Amino acid sequence: MTAIPHCESEEAKIFVSSASIFWTFFRIGLFTLGGGLAMSPVMRHELVIRRRWVKDSDFIVLMSLATAVPGVIAVNIAYLLGRRMHGRIGSVAAILGTILPSFFVILLIAWILLPFFYYPKVAAFLHGCAIAVAGQLAFAGYIFGRKLLKRWQHIVVCAVGVVVVGGFRLHPIWGIISASILGFWLCPGDKA
Repeated sequence: MTAIPHCESEEAKIFVSSASIFWTFFRIGLFTLGGGLAMSPVMRHELVIRRRWVKDSDFIVLMSLATAVPGVIAVNIAYLLGRRMHGRIGSVAAILGTILPSFFVILLIAWILLPFFYYPKVAAFLHGCAIAVAGQLAFAGYIFGRKLLKRWQHIVVCAVGVVVVGGFRLHPIWGIISASILGFWLCPGDKA
């Protein structure tokens, strides 16, 4: 099993059964609304705090990597964490555990619930779900910001990314690219 780059140490790796990985990620995927960013605090709580399968600093590094590479963030995180804990089989188990709940829920919605979407109570429920996802995203920003924004260099890098996206109204990829380049120059050798 190969280590993911930039993780703290070899002793930080832990071997977990593929069944445990699958059911943990299945539960995370089943009970979380929103995408990978909204899922990240739940994943962190389950994998770092509750089960202690991954160190917090390693989770943050893997989360950063998962958001920087192309693809669905939740699947990228599942792949990286599953691979770290049980190699290729662990990555398959984590990915399947993450995507199968959404697949089944979407099938259920399309099969049974689609005619009910226009009912006022159902529309109100879906509106409430959107608000809950916004809350999850705000909580994720708070959790990771509290851990990462401790030095002035980190705050400047974050601010540049926000200004590029929010102030200049550019695509978020330009915020990621500009923050990454600035972070490379301002924060050499930093570890999460």
